[in-house]
Amino acid sequence: MKHLIAIMVLCLLAPSCFAGQKDISLSSSASSAGHSSLQWALCPSHVGADGDQRCAIIREPLDHGKPDGRRIDILLMRALGKSEKKRGQIWFLNGGPGDSLDTFSFLMDKWSKTHPEYDYYAMEHRGTGVSAYLSCDNEPSSALCLEELKREWGDGLGLFNTTQAAHDLADAMHRVGSDSRRFLYGVSYGTYLVQRFITIHGSMIQGAILDGVVPAAADENGLLAIDKYDHDFNELAFNIATQCDNDPICSSRLTTFGADTQAVMRKTFEDIDAGNICKPLKGIITRQSLRNKSAELIGDYWGRQLYPALLYRINRCSPKDIEILSNLFQEDDEPETEDEILSFSQNLNTNIIVNELIGGKSLAQAEAEAKSYFASPDETLEQYQSRDKIKWPLYPADRYTHEWAATDTPLLIINGDMDPATPLAFARQLKRHFNGPNQYLIPLPGTPHGALFLSLMKDVPMEDADTCGSRLLFSFMDDVTKQPDALCTGSMLPPDFSGSSQEAQTAAKRFFNNDNVWD
Repeated sequence: MKHLIAIMVLCLLAPSCFAGQKDISLSSSASSAGHSSLQWALCPSHVGADGDQRCAIIREPLDHGKPDGRRIDILLMRALGKSEKKRGQIWFLNGGPGDSLDTFSFLMDKWSKTHPEYDYYAMEHRGTGVSAYLSCDNEPSSALCLEELKREWGDGLGLFNTTQAAHDLADAMHRVGSDSRRFLYGVSYGTYLVQRFITIHGSMIQGAILDGVVPAAADENGLLAIDKYDHDFNELAFNIATQCDNDPICSSRLTTFGADTQAVMRKTFEDIDAGNICKPLKGIITRQSLRNKSAELIGDYWGRQLYPALLYRINRCSPKDIEILSNLFQEDDEPETEDEILSFSQNLNTNIIVNELIGGKSLAQAEAEAKSYFASPDETLEQYQSRDKIKWPLYPADRYTHEWAATDTPLLIINGDMDPATPLAFARQLKRHFNGPNQYLIPLPGTPHGALFLSLMKDVPMEDADTCGSRLLFSFMDDVTKQPDALCTGSMLPPDFSGSSQEAQTAAKRFFNNDNVWD
């Protein structure tokens, strides 16, 4: 689940989300020793904290089973609510695995003012950001990079895992302290970490919010979350095809080239295989580049509205289409800044996924399936390549790995029904195990990955950070014994496949550099 696609979208409309301080180092000498009070200072620039957020470093054992051994830095961020009467704390865990804290900076600062009755905290996962970042001089997750990491960490590389991160979080909560209730939110891989935390340290929290669920264990077919990642993107492509068929404008465009949208999907790939694709686009649009670009679009809040138009333009092949598609498929990757590098660790991503989130398939299966998909980021395939070709180390699973928590902790589970990374089926799998009182599942219609951020509502500006997901979160925390008020699900913005809405036109400008979706 490389970079949480949805979160980047929030920052496009809220520039302050990434406008950080100049790089300010938080050395371990400025942090607390033992369990004394923490020293909070301006945050390092990669977290994009340009408001009242403050950061601190804690020193944690690399191996919590050997507390006197090597220690690593772990970054914490906070934004304190302005109210004198507090109702508790909420702690945030990001996904990836490998994402840093920048996702939460804007929200924490905003909510400390709009919901000042809570204090807001986030912990950076070990292995990313300035928390013992797993760095190398070579291409991340490559064989040469792996050799560098082995020289630096030895078998300690296996300690950059979910269970050790759960222990980091427990110690962070203990150091911060709390006189009232404490809640824990996780998104994507963060939900997997939340479940591990509940298994080991569940008594430390009074409730948890899981957004975009990664199940703790395999499904009935023995498949783990990333075993199904590429497949689930492809399924969303079929979902969008159906929605296009049900929209008169979208359908009228696509049926120019086939009986329905799925027929056009098949025709487009058959034309690629037969060499019959639009002549100027040969070599630019290949089977792999099209499935990857399609996944990029459908995983994006705005871009998904352009997937039918992408197919239409490839088949129409007008001079303007050729210009738009050539630019879209050949866009140059800008070199990453230091802050962008620190905001995500590909090595941590590989280390955790290969060891904990794949295992139900073979590399040969992943390769064959990827070739058959219409939309796929090839994430499942790449992780099996890391395991079997790069020979990424496999470490013995601890006793908590792939075990469901047995808990009566109050839970709010939210999940978009158009989430390709963690589909609604994952949340339903989780709910079958957590079906006690005060454990709620609320699906969010038309919502992609990251429901807290992208469950947008009509006539509510995005920069207000007031989404249906956030309303559900605060409703749950107000009283965990009551079903959260889900009235907002009726006011959400559905995706527009006709191309007539302002949102669709915004998408066309962003991806096609064109004011019109179709023409």
